[in-house]
Amino acid sequence: MDQRIHYSYKLNLEEIKMSPVRLQNHITHKSGEQKTICVTAVLTALGIDVNSFHYTGSLADNRRNAILNRNGFACRSRLSKIGKNCSIGQARKKIAKLDDGDFVKYMVSVRYGRSAHLMLLDHEGKTLIDTDPRKIDKRRIAGIHAVYKTR
Repeated sequence: MDQRIHYSYKLNLEEIKMSPVRLQNHITHKSGEQKTICVTAVLTALGIDVNSFHYTGSLADNRRNAILNRNGFACRSRLSKIGKNCSIGQARKKIAKLDDGDFVKYMVSVRYGRSAHLMLLDHEGKTLIDTDPRKIDKRRIAGIHAVYKTR
């Protein structure tokens, strides 16, 4: 079965302004829900207005995907193609081999200790957005989603 992503509308780097909003600190609301630094940077880099969402959470897939869908993006899990228990360094090589198209960006969720983090990679596995960069990245992937514009 052909697993490639086929859409006529292609989002390239020129269309993404890549001007992420960088929060100074996580914003914690009275409910205990948070707008996190890393997720805010990734979503705003994709062109989503920072005021269009209040809560993110680093691994709240349903919430994050709903924000993306409301703003004309689609998400598709690619964890089965990358493999579980894979580090970021290993995943970069595997992403470069995927045939999803150069318009696809990858949101990568990682866990290390009790912390979680989200970053954005391009179709070659190169980092576009990472608010906590590492020279040698051995953090383990908790989830990876192909993100592409649908409208």
